[in-house]
Amino acid sequence: MTPALSIFKRARRPLNLLAGAIFLSLTLVFGSIYGRDTLKKGLAQSRVQLGAQQPNLTAKQQELRNIQAHIGQFRAFRTQGLVGSADREGWVEQLVVSREQLKLADTLSYTLKPPQAMTDAATPDPAVVASPDAPTVHDLDFELKGVHELELLNLLQDYQARVHGRFRLQSCRFSEPTQAGLFAQCTLRFFNLREAAKPPGS
Repeated sequence: MTPALSIFKRARRPLNLLAGAIFLSLTLVFGSIYGRDTLKKGLAQSRVQLGAQQPNLTAKQQELRNIQAHIGQFRAFRTQGLVGSADREGWVEQLVVSREQLKLADTLSYTLKPPQAMTDAATPDPAVVASPDAPTVHDLDFELKGVHELELLNLLQDYQARVHGRFRLQSCRFSEPTQAGLFAQCTLRFFNLREAAKPPGS
């Protein structure tokens, strides 16, 4: 056996280990490069997606700020009866109760008209159909005989303080003056906005 062959045989195992180490190192290097490129590509895609979502996020944040700024006012409107289910039965009952408490003449008669869509016109148009989430007006017409102007004013003030709803005095006419008082014909216009129905599961 020649000296060179003898040296090669003795060095073969260390050379194999060295070759394995070099191969493993190259594998790790190329794997790291591939992983780095993959991460870069994923990061770039994430940035693009984030940029696309940014306007939507900004709009949602603005909506949240608006809600937070007006939630107190909305709750107050709901407490007053301006927002939510219209308490039509309560409006009529309170008018009767207010008249009785002030001991006015028992000559009250009333008519609560069907709700109408809110428009700019002074008189609601029955032909205009209100959508479920649109504001509506409810005209409560009442007549009272033998009442003085101050008594009617007291009646309206008491009614406004107690009724669950928001209204304005749309019109009021006086006629047939007698010693007992006047014949008053008035219209109270209530305003109401129904709350939007909550989606199922919310």
